Amino acid sequence: MSRSRPIFEAFLKGRFSLFLTTMVAMFFIMPIVRRERGVVDRIFSWVTILVLLSCMRAISRTRLYFILMAVLTGINIVLTGAGNIISYDVPAFSIFAMGFNAFYYILVFFNIMRFVLSDEEVTGDKICGAISAYMLMGVIWAQIYTIFYTINPECFRIPEQWLNPDTVYSFWAYYFSFTTLTTLGYGDITPQTPLTQSYAVMQAAIGQIFLGVIVARLIALHISHRRGADHEG
Repeated sequence: MSRSRPIFEAFLKGRFSLFLTTMVAMFFIMPIVRRERGVVDRIFSWVTILVLLSCMRAISRTRLYFILMAVLTGINIVLTGAGNIISYDVPAFSIFAMGFNAFYYILVFFNIMRFVLSDEEVTGDKICGAISAYMLMGVIWAQIYTIFYTINPECFRIPEQWLNPDTVYSFWAYYFSFTTLTTLGYGDITPQTPLTQSYAVMQAAIGQIFLGVIVARLIALHISHRRGADHEG
């Protein structure tokens, strides 16, 4: 019991627990809200970006790198806010905003993974970081799928109810991305071009490899630190 308390406290006070909680809440709330979904989507995007900035402050090794991430986060916030004024029906703005978001989240992903794969002791915070990185993979691919669809709407076969005005913009892409990442593959949304099919296969493969590598790494670190503690004792 004594070992479980530090993990629980790390979850409450850790650098990634708030970010992870925000992402999970976003996915639970967006499908429930029937009206003004676009507003809910953007509000949660702002909150998530601000939490990401706090995470970057925690894992950035240099002040210069943190300033760079702060600037990129500011640009991301501006683009998110501009979505309230400029319709996402404008292809050029939509592609630019989603491309920048994907680039931003890729940087965040690799920085989180640097922390998760480090030799530090396995804590609740590190576990939250690993889960956050896994969920970010789904977000990144969702952005990429939406870009593909914006350029060529024929690249995906999507049921009409996913594309009605009351649906959060690109929510179908998040649904398809996470069902692909977890290899559920319900089949209601299907890629129709070699490019989108290749990306879907790549995502499914990377998702499974990620889980195997991360679990093995965390277990190895936990065993290593426990043996070190036993030797010191």
